[in-house]
Amino acid sequence: MPTIRRPRLLKAGVLKDMKPATLIALLAPHAGYFRTREVSIEQLSEPKFDFAALAAVLAFSTEQTPPELVEHLELLDLISDSQSSLNFETEYHQIVQRLREPDDGPADLAVKILLHAPDIALHEFNRQSLNADRSLVSFRLKPGMPVLAVTPDSIERLKLILAPWFKENARSATCIIHHLQESDGDAFVIRHGDTLKRVGVFDGEGKRDSHIFRPEQLDVANFNRMTGEWQVSGRGAKLQGLYREALGAVFHGSPHALAYSKRYSLEPLRDGPSALKCDIYSTVQFAELKSLKLEIPGGQQLTFNRAPVFEALEYTNAGLLASAGLLEATVAFKLANRRARVLVRICPERDTIYGNTSDPAIGAWLVEHHFANDDVQLVASA
Repeated sequence: MPTIRRPRLLKAGVLKDMKPATLIALLAPHAGYFRTREVSIEQLSEPKFDFAALAAVLAFSTEQTPPELVEHLELLDLISDSQSSLNFETEYHQIVQRLREPDDGPADLAVKILLHAPDIALHEFNRQSLNADRSLVSFRLKPGMPVLAVTPDSIERLKLILAPWFKENARSATCIIHHLQESDGDAFVIRHGDTLKRVGVFDGEGKRDSHIFRPEQLDVANFNRMTGEWQVSGRGAKLQGLYREALGAVFHGSPHALAYSKRYSLEPLRDGPSALKCDIYSTVQFAELKSLKLEIPGGQQLTFNRAPVFEALEYTNAGLLASAGLLEATVAFKLANRRARVLVRICPERDTIYGNTSDPAIGAWLVEHHFANDDVQLVASA
């Protein structure tokens, strides 16, 4: 059963303000489905049309919801995001000018971009996926290994390596890979199936039932051509190992081309609050330790997650920070260009970092404050 996250724009009040022709263009191909949900798309232009009922159908799916409609609504959610709208306005100005009519509202324009420039909408969807909060493990290219060009053939070879593993591990053989060229290298969005899930549901008569469905999983892989570093998501050591060998084989000529980087460290925290000192005039204006997981010499693990963490550590045991093993920490960053704090979780033992770490200011801060090493090595392209 597909899952729908209702787009920001497709709510009853906004739907009512949209041009009927725009909504009909988006929804008419699925008119039969809407009729089964007691909504008639043909009556959209009538004065008493029930936009609340339409919004409810768009928000809650059934087994009969067309997959294409689900995909369109996912893409529309991206296009309707205020940050993404800025990208469309600035980076695709000509397309916006071509599609926009004088009486178009933001929602009308978003639907037109989806319908008339679907490749661009999908490209932006994948680019935003790279910036989502996720856990990333770091690999480094071994010295002397080549960097091969990214081509349609190499992406197909990567797919042929990954798909059988997904199938053998009960995730289906579906594997879709999108490549995005970044300023410092390459990024890949890997969409694949996850293991089957069973969920409890109520049918139209209020009777309990259950459905089995296969969720979609989205992983990312980012390669920095200047440093030779890959940062890759993926749940579980086996899947991360698969990505390490597959990316090495396809883009560097050997499944053994990549090694775990041991990039991250929490050792600076032993210096106390001074480790998080920031320049108020820089992009990273403020950093606060939100939680710290450590292991005391006897093997017991403790977690401190009530602010201020450093004071709690000092109150518990003045020598604890110096003697304990530092396992995992969460740091909240206040950036000059964002209102909300950005949370980043660092786990050196697994060599992973979790959060929206794609912001270059955060990456630079981690290196500057020695939470991440950045042994830059120029990597020659093939």
